[in-house]
Amino acid sequence: MACVGVRGCNMRYYKNIDSNYIIAVGTGSGGDEIGEQEYNEILAIISNKPIAHDGFDYRLKTDLTWEEYEKTVLEPVDEPAEIADYENALSDLGVRFDD
Repeated sequence: MACVGVRGCNMRYYKNIDSNYIIAVGTGSGGDEIGEQEYNEILAIISNKPIAHDGFDYRLKTDLTWEEYEKTVLEPVDEPAEIADYENALSDLGVRFDD
């Protein structure tokens, strides 16, 4: 049940942390419970995220500072070869394919 407009209903705020980075904030169930003031503080910081340059981005650390990092560049994958390798491996395990 949402607490919007309901008198006496307490909203639950949370944040998710992974390796000293805040990876999510929200309301409802999930994550580590935080207070409304901390939630609003994190949202204010997120709304003022620095502008990233080509090939870089920023992630929010648990001390509420931004850390610049280089984005990972994914190389194109030769899908038909990978699919054939996967099908061959499954075939070796006894999986049959109907053509």
